[in-house]
Order: sequence, then structure tokens, then C-alpha cells
Amino acid sequence: MKKIFTIILLMATWLLPSCDKTPINGDMDGMWQLMTIQYKDLSEKQPEQLYYCIQLHMVQLQGAAFCSGTFQHTGDSIQMVIRQQNIDAVSAYGMNDTIQKFYIEQLSSQKMVLKSSFARLSFRKF
Repeated sequence: MKKIFTIILLMATWLLPSCDKTPINGDMDGMWQLMTIQYKDLSEKQPEQLYYCIQLHMVQLQGAAFCSGTFQHTGDSIQMVIRQQNIDAVSAYGMNDTIQKFYIEQLSSQKMVLKSSFARLSFRKF
């Protein structure tokens, strides 16, 4: 009886779906630490402990303020829409609007560089 219960328990765990979401954005999914912000005037800022968390179609900005929103990844660009925040809240993250379009300059499993008309953001995978 104990063997049958063990077999049924093992089969049930194999058949149950996992709660984890499969990454749909390739290397972009994950937690990224913002390392440098280079503005159009070539001035540079090295923020402390600011993060972009990207998964599925959601983005969270963590550190200076907590902001969340959605994004759309199309080819070599990404457009973020940060909800219920103002420009002051997102400016610490290298954005000059709550709707920001970025060109993806570089993306690997360890490094990401995004460029907008406002700034160039360099990240490392955290």
C-alpha cells in the first residue's frame, strides 16, 4: 500500500504544471541593475541600487521609488509605459517621461544597453 501511495504521489507531482513563467523575452527577462546613465549632453551618473525587473510584459523599477508598468518588445526596440507615476518618479531611472521608447544597443545574458532620445542606460544582470 505504501508503494502505491508513493507512486501516485510521484505521478501527481510530475503531472502538475509548474508555477514558474517561461521567459518570453529571451535574455531581457530578469533583474537588471542600472550601472550608468549617460545623458545627451554626455554628462554621466552612476546611480546606486536602482533596478529594472523585466518579466513577461511587465516592468518594475525598484530603488528610488517603486514604479510598475508594461512594456512592448519589438525587434530592436522596447517601449515602456509606467503607470500611476509622474516624470519626477521615473527620472532617477534615466527616463524623461512615463512613456519611454528605447533602442536596444546591446543585449546578452549579462549586459544590456538601452538608448533613448534622452539618455543611454547601461545595466548588468543582477
